[in-house]
Amino acid sequence: MTVEDLLAQCELVRASEKKLSECQPFRCGEGDLDEFFAKDCLVNQSKLLGKTYLFCLKSKPCTIVAAFSLSNDSIRLTNRISDESRERFLEDADLRDKTMKRFPAVLIGRLGTSVEFAGRGYGTAIMDFIKVLFRTNNRTGCRFLIVDALNRPETLHYYEKNGFRYLIPDERLEAKYVGVGVGRLPLNTRLMYFDLLKIRVNER
Repeated sequence: MTVEDLLAQCELVRASEKKLSECQPFRCGEGDLDEFFAKDCLVNQSKLLGKTYLFCLKSKPCTIVAAFSLSNDSIRLTNRISDESRERFLEDADLRDKTMKRFPAVLIGRLGTSVEFAGRGYGTAIMDFIKVLFRTNNRTGCRFLIVDALNRPETLHYYEKNGFRYLIPDERLEAKYVGVGVGRLPLNTRLMYFDLLKIRVNER
């Protein structure tokens, strides 16, 4: 499915109490995600901690096909990141000439597709939509998309397939970076990023 197909079938709307009350309950098969999109997303919006968007069927506006939340963040090159991971990131992003310790990013905090529409390509089309959105309407100089991906094969594969890379490939070193002991491995999530400059657009 392409972004064009997605937009032909669905309308993008911002989550609100009114819209959620009009829609059928959103179920993506993950209890935490379902709970977040049912109520917690509105709390986050009221506190300006993030915004949640819904893709609803144009033919049936009460049906939520997918939902995602976004917030401001950054990739931080702290002294906890290994030299190898730092150099790999700077080389990949062609940022060796920059002395910055933080690089602006947007965090995809939550993303889910309804179980009714799973396996039809909506997830990849939505990710492509987010990439193009920030590449073509980038108002604040955001360079990266980042995600704390659930550390399980199917989720990691989804992000890898969509061009995301691990900031720190070694999970033991990532544990140090996020400030937890290796005794708590495996990590619940893995930090991954996508460089928006990988998206080619016509700029004038």
